[in-house]
Amino acid sequence: MDLDSHQQIKAASKDENAGNSNSKFVVPAEALYSLSQKKDTAWKTITQDYGGSLNLAKLLLTDVKLGLNMTAEGEGFPERTLFYGKNEYPEPAPINIFKIFIDSLNDFTLLMLIFFAFLSMALGVAFPDSEDERAVGWVEGLAILIAVALVSSVTTINDYSKEKKFRSLNSEAKIIKVKVIRNGLNQNVLINTLQVGDLVELEQGDQVPADGICVESNQLKTDEASLTGETDLVKKNTTDFLFLYAGTNVAEGSGKMLITGVGTNSEWGRTLLTIKEAGEEDGKTPLEEKLDKLSENIGKLGMSIASLTFVILIIGYIARKLINTTTWLEEHGKFDDIWETNNVVDIVKFFVIAVTIVVVAVPEGLPLAVTIALAYSVRKMMKDQNLVRHLAACETMGGANNICSDKTGTLTLNQMRVTHGFFAGKYFGDQIRSLMLSLNPNVLQILIDAIVSNSKANLVKHKDVNKEYETQGSKTEAALLLLLVKHLNQTIESYRERRDELMSETRGPHIQFPFSSKEKRMSTLITNTEGETRYRLFTKGASEIVIKLCTKIMKTDGTLEDMTKEKEHEMMHYIEEMANQGLRTLCLAYRDVDPSYDFNSLEEENNYLQNLDPSTIEEDLVCIAIVGIKDPLRPEVPGAVAQCRKSGITVRMVTGDNILTAKYIAKECGILTNDGIAIEGPVFRQMTDEQIDEILPKLQVMARSSPRDKFLLVKYLKRKGNVVAVTGDGTNDAPALKEADVGLSMGLSGTQVAKEASDIVILDDNFSSIVKSVLWGRSIFNNIRKFLTFQLTVNVVALILTIVSAISSIFENHNGHYQPPLSPVQMLWINLIMDTFAALALATEEPVPELLDKKPHGRKDSLITKRMWVSILGQALYQLTVLFVLYYGVLSYRNGAFILARNDDERRTLIFNSFVFCQVFNEYNARKINFEYDIFSGAFKSFYLIGISVLIVLLQAVMINFAFYDPVLIAEGKNNGEVASRFTQTIPLGWYQWLISITIGFLSIPYGYVIRFVARTVLYFVEKTKGDNSSNRVGIADIESDL
Repeated sequence: MDLDSHQQIKAASKDENAGNSNSKFVVPAEALYSLSQKKDTAWKTITQDYGGSLNLAKLLLTDVKLGLNMTAEGEGFPERTLFYGKNEYPEPAPINIFKIFIDSLNDFTLLMLIFFAFLSMALGVAFPDSEDERAVGWVEGLAILIAVALVSSVTTINDYSKEKKFRSLNSEAKIIKVKVIRNGLNQNVLINTLQVGDLVELEQGDQVPADGICVESNQLKTDEASLTGETDLVKKNTTDFLFLYAGTNVAEGSGKMLITGVGTNSEWGRTLLTIKEAGEEDGKTPLEEKLDKLSENIGKLGMSIASLTFVILIIGYIARKLINTTTWLEEHGKFDDIWETNNVVDIVKFFVIAVTIVVVAVPEGLPLAVTIALAYSVRKMMKDQNLVRHLAACETMGGANNICSDKTGTLTLNQMRVTHGFFAGKYFGDQIRSLMLSLNPNVLQILIDAIVSNSKANLVKHKDVNKEYETQGSKTEAALLLLLVKHLNQTIESYRERRDELMSETRGPHIQFPFSSKEKRMSTLITNTEGETRYRLFTKGASEIVIKLCTKIMKTDGTLEDMTKEKEHEMMHYIEEMANQGLRTLCLAYRDVDPSYDFNSLEEENNYLQNLDPSTIEEDLVCIAIVGIKDPLRPEVPGAVAQCRKSGITVRMVTGDNILTAKYIAKECGILTNDGIAIEGPVFRQMTDEQIDEILPKLQVMARSSPRDKFLLVKYLKRKGNVVAVTGDGTNDAPALKEADVGLSMGLSGTQVAKEASDIVILDDNFSSIVKSVLWGRSIFNNIRKFLTFQLTVNVVALILTIVSAISSIFENHNGHYQPPLSPVQMLWINLIMDTFAALALATEEPVPELLDKKPHGRKDSLITKRMWVSILGQALYQLTVLFVLYYGVLSYRNGAFILARNDDERRTLIFNSFVFCQVFNEYNARKINFEYDIFSGAFKSFYLIGISVLIVLLQAVMINFAFYDPVLIAEGKNNGEVASRFTQTIPLGWYQWLISITIGFLSIPYGYVIRFVARTVLYFVEKTKGDNSSNRVGIADIESDL
């Protein structure tokens, strides 16, 4: 690039970055962004305007080999960040809490309550019962409005808290690490710390972290469907198709890119900025859908009962008017109705009662309970190394009865070491320390070249001096590098120098054919400067597959020996010997290659390499070595697998390893049983549907499997009605992860594509963490059932109490005024206890290990079990009995000076107080839904349960004694505790009335034990009568263990 062009760029930079005119950077962000828009012509523009990619890198003060200079620019690259921006995208604005409040009021029943509250206020003032009541006729309507506002406020706070939690979880899900080269060293950095000028290493499965140009391509292809909608893969190189875009995925191959646009200066960032996407929202989970349906049905029942109640009240009201408040006029021959204008107030009150019944009947708390349970569980699951990406996965894992697990890193530690080997025609077994003394220098060099050329992994010195090395990249490749460093007299510096030399442009063209899960191998073709041929090919892959491609064996002195049938049989014997010890075996081979014709230019040669089919040259190979790599089993895995079996979960190992290795590890961790079946992927995919159906129940190991095999296995399992969870770490695992009911990707070894396709990311790649996710899933489902048991009891009691009292009011002899046992404000308060406080208390209970001792709930299992109905109806019977006794008998009870209730206000307050305390104590009954006796087990460890119980009691005391603080009563001078509050319609109770209320509530606990005892006894005899002989009869101990 000439001086004039440089000056033009500098001038443009000053114009577009006026605030940074003194910056040392000469290429403005907007100019770099415009390059990305040129698509296919970008390479020509870079060549013409900037002198090519290498010169553009210099202008960006970086290097295509060494990356950014951290030493020169300082920590965090402050000046570069100021000039080019951060790699962060626009986030949707958080939802305003006031908007959430307004949305919470957008409910038909609440809007009806608000309407009738205002109507009640207007009519109460316009048509009071007496002139003295006119001044306070608005109070009851205001009380309803306050109660509605309180309910909506609690809903708002819950929704706002949920929104904050999920935003926090989303930010955690976006924590992605990127492999970069800075100061010539490989590093892993957070994606939001990437800078323009960074040199990024890309591999199959990676997400492209920002916009940039390709500076090295090894069969690199990207999937740009997320950006363009086109599903065809796009091949990338360093010439005509060199631009890579943020948000796309590396589908095949590997390479390096130079970052040119970050954040809102990238194509993806500009798109987000334009349309201001709010991001993908999670839809309703299956459990939420079930609960919505249940809520709808209960709501319809409540609406029917409310309508019936209103009709009954109107009929009763008219009947009483006709009977009690009319006079027969003989001279006119008709009734002289004395209807008064204020009677319309009573009609409005009937409407309010009916609408309040609907509010209480519609269980808004069900979705809220799910929301709280999920939000709470998702946060807790993070501590158990489960990052939940889709909420439905939390609950679905509770019903999983099949887990298809990878081996490496999930069942094993992913700490690979070469422990055995066959090198240069000689089997060393576990004596690989003697390699240096046994191998010819030429053989040693070829072995080193075979390892470093087919590796993108790296070793770095560990920060802990007591540990040797940290590994970056593939653990298998790192194990081979460790072999070099520990046994072949290499250092980190020496193997890196050799790899750079083999891959250098000065040496000549080279190409890497990435690992193929179908072919089970990878290869690298380099320019052969030391030999007689143009190229040398190094191949690494599954030993029994690569060995079939070998026609010769290298011996310890460097000579070559023909691969005879006897020799191949001998080597297969060594492979089996290592595999039977649980070792992963790899074969390293090479071949010298000459192209079939001469090249006229470097460009022609590069085109030849880019279009070369590796299968055409991966033949007639020379076997260098077969290595046995040990990956120790995680110590906690056998126990976790045994727990899965006890929990009714079948664990199946699906691995690409040799079948002997797979069987050894599967037996070691308890997956493969004596009657279990182990099969290879190629055999499985050739089987008919009938054959697969036959072996499926006992299929426990699938070896040498391809991603397609895993996908098919999942489909077959789901077709049989199983709930399937699948682990995966590779790009090609994405279809199986998507097909599964729950896709589990690996946080440490998983590609970004696998993580995006999964529902849960296992952060530590540990199988025991998967078992913890099952426990949390079961806990969520169990907690929702607890809440259902509690809430439906309240619904049944409140609805029956209201409608029975309404019917009975027809036969009561008074002047038309019906006061229900529970006023609208009191019912709204109970609704608040039921929908919010109970949801918080019961939905946040910690999981107990005993949940894993039960079988998983089925895909179509009902939310409400028969045992739950027994508890619901049993408790409802008790509560209705005592409340009806109080409602119909308390005013007539006299024992000398002792009176339970002096008037109707005191009676209704006593009923209200007793009803609330029944719910306080029944919350503890609801903690156990399978007739267990230990209802207090773990209760005192639950902060929410105890705290909410105390809070309800304190607030109830305020409600009951509000007459002392009622501003209207204070203004009238009637706040002496003898007149009911205008707001709460409660009157202060005496100590003995409090004692009666609390006793009635407390008795629901021993009564609950009676229900449990009777139910268990009946269940025992029912089970006993089913048995025809003693061998299949069930004892009480069996019943208890089942519970």
